[in-house]
Amino acid sequence: MKEADLVLTKTTCSGVCRGCGKAHIKVYSYHDQQGQQLLDVIQEALAIFPMPNKVIEVFEPGTIAADGISVLPALSLDGLVVNQGVIPTADELVEAFRNRYLYKSKLHRLQHIVVPVDISEVSANALRFAWQIAEKTQAHLEVIYAMDSIFEGTKPSATGFLSGYNKTMQTELDTFIQQTLAAESYQYEPIGSQPGAPGMSTATRPYISSKVVYGFPDMAIQTYSEKCDLIVMGTTGGGTLTHKLFGSVSMEVSKNAMAPVMFVPPGMTYKGFSNMLYASNFESLDPLRIQQAVSFARRFDSQIHFVHIGPAGEKGVALERKLFEINYQESHPDKPFIFTKMVSDDVVDPIYEYAFYHRIELLVFVTHHRSLWESFLHKSITREVLSSSGLPVLVIHSDSDLI
Repeated sequence: MKEADLVLTKTTCSGVCRGCGKAHIKVYSYHDQQGQQLLDVIQEALAIFPMPNKVIEVFEPGTIAADGISVLPALSLDGLVVNQGVIPTADELVEAFRNRYLYKSKLHRLQHIVVPVDISEVSANALRFAWQIAEKTQAHLEVIYAMDSIFEGTKPSATGFLSGYNKTMQTELDTFIQQTLAAESYQYEPIGSQPGAPGMSTATRPYISSKVVYGFPDMAIQTYSEKCDLIVMGTTGGGTLTHKLFGSVSMEVSKNAMAPVMFVPPGMTYKGFSNMLYASNFESLDPLRIQQAVSFARRFDSQIHFVHIGPAGEKGVALERKLFEINYQESHPDKPFIFTKMVSDDVVDPIYEYAFYHRIELLVFVTHHRSLWESFLHKSITREVLSSSGLPVLVIHSDSDLI
């Protein structure tokens, strides 16, 4: 059973696994020989990879159906169904146990991508970029337009008129999507007249929907980030409205979003991510943070360059390198491990230099504490990277990248 064959379905596991520390393992069966075989394999895997756990057997048909199980025997780990109808090997379960938090990672799952747009060329470019990612990952692509008022600087109009304007903007949004994706040889045809109606797609093309939402853009996007796996948006725009959406708003989203955010520079064409630069620091030492980035890289057959920038004589770099290497080799064994220590008190210039000489196509910042990212913004490091590097930037706040 390959990783791609795992069925990752959310169940109603009552345990808050990261809170209690125990792995909650549910075994669904008819209370038969196959169920016992699955229990035996679980015990064998736990002997190889010991961890605090609670094994729960489920036989009641109603509970089985409510947890999204269609074929028995089945197994769920921390509320996610990892297999149905097949008894995994002990080695496969060990891999699942090792990556138990990774399976809850939004970036690992990557099923729902949201693209905020403002009907500008900058957002059109971001939409085309996101569409390519969605086609690669077969993710649902949702395009949203945030409307806080009809005219910038005025109060929202009366309810009836606002409702009519909503329909007008929905039509304009769908037309915008049609025209934008025509360049990708994709014919977007919205179904129905209700906002948010899905666009037509085939089995080999992304599923696309659109919606006009009410509220200030930064708040609307942050709200959407709670239920999506990735946000893709442009970094700059033209005019008052686009500056509002892709200037200060983009920075607020980068700080407060509850999902990873990818910023796409103007005019950037998607060509894949053959090489990614992971801007590492000592807060990136958690194995889950590394696995999140590596999991994303594997989808695009990417090579990750772990780059640490710090002053001369900095301690702990050797340990950092070793931990990156261990977790990288386990997660991406078919790519060479690359770790570089660059001595500098500056951050921006070394990143530019390394990205240029190694043909980097995506900059990745993983933070464990949002205060670190805010300090980057305060020093204008990130603002400079976003506006000057000419490269897309992926920001992952790993404390909120779990479902």
